[in-house]
Amino acid sequence: MDYEKLKKSFLQGEEREAAKMFREMMRGAVRAGLLEAMKEEVEAICGPRYRPDAESRLRRAGSEKGIAYVAGGKEEIVRPRVREKGGKEVRLATYEAASSPQGLFDQIVAAVGQGLPVRGCARAMNKALSKSEISRMWVEKSREQLEALRARPLESIEWLALVIDGVWLTRELCVVVAIGIESDGNKWVLDFEEGPSENSTVVLSLLERIKSRGFAPVAGRRLLILRDGSEAIESAVKRHWPESVRQECMVHAHSNLREKVRLRDRAEVDGLFKTLREAQGKEAGEEAFDDLLEFVSERNAAAALSLGKRRDVLLAFHRLNVPSTLNVTFLSTNLIENALRNWRTASGNVKRWNEKRDMVSRWMAAGLLWAEAGFQKIRHAEHLPSLARALELSAPVSAAAAASPSAPSSNAINPGLDQSV
Repeated sequence: MDYEKLKKSFLQGEEREAAKMFREMMRGAVRAGLLEAMKEEVEAICGPRYRPDAESRLRRAGSEKGIAYVAGGKEEIVRPRVREKGGKEVRLATYEAASSPQGLFDQIVAAVGQGLPVRGCARAMNKALSKSEISRMWVEKSREQLEALRARPLESIEWLALVIDGVWLTRELCVVVAIGIESDGNKWVLDFEEGPSENSTVVLSLLERIKSRGFAPVAGRRLLILRDGSEAIESAVKRHWPESVRQECMVHAHSNLREKVRLRDRAEVDGLFKTLREAQGKEAGEEAFDDLLEFVSERNAAAALSLGKRRDVLLAFHRLNVPSTLNVTFLSTNLIENALRNWRTASGNVKRWNEKRDMVSRWMAAGLLWAEAGFQKIRHAEHLPSLARALELSAPVSAAAAASPSAPSSNAINPGLDQSV
């Protein structure tokens, strides 16, 4: 390698040429290191070239062409050969490692997981692997990720909230996702369940699985649950945690209401919803909701009636009287959609989902774990202790929970109910 030329390219700002030369230099260094490593292995088992170990049962047997995966590509090399004195060839450990495509495993999984199609991945690897080999690697790794996700124990974590929402992959394929929030503000992907819609069977299956792995609120505390407007999710959640505080996604409610008013009224609806989302505490929340309801009542009676019926589920969080700095996180299920936004781009290369096999589950697990790796604590996590106190069973029950016919009074709740179905 001409190091002076490389240095000159860097100094002259020829970044592309310099980068190419640098990659070639690194490839040459790796290649030289591999050849040296094989040479050292041969000497270790056979002795020096001109002073072979007379007691060794192994001997040098010349060399031949071989392949090695170096810096993301496949190259031809000349590899040394070793045989037993009886004639059987011995495979060198260094060559076995260098000639295995498993060295590209993580690169391939990352590339496919972030949206590079298999065909493009094969080109990016300089055709070091075939499309079928890359596909097999992806299937193997994504299956491992699925097993890892569903094997994680959940009982030792102090859970504060559960976010649950459905995302649609096709018109007839929905995946319900659950994300848990710890008392310190950390977020974790819990699990998911696929089905034709957000029906109660799908949601119940998901909740039963995370409970079997130990997901439960802290003893003596209610669980805060954020959900969309699905009645199936509401029914399933109420069955498992009847004493929970259940907040319906305000973003979904806002979007639905906008479609029911005239175009010229939508800006005003947007402003009233903004005021509602930013309101702190019960009184401010109730006042903002009344202003919104009054405005809608004068323009669409049916929409106002529907909005009025959702008062309790839309104001459940406000009635906890906690700092409004937490509103951004706990008034919507956007956390799930945000987690899947980049993954949706990656999965856009999938032309057909094979529901008869584990394709959907594998892709979902890989995408969710990939998103989880970038999770940060929720905003203003320092205010979560006040939310934890508001969720204690001795604290006032929200109107939404109190109105539920299946929910016992706060004085009669047995903390052991958290573990029952």
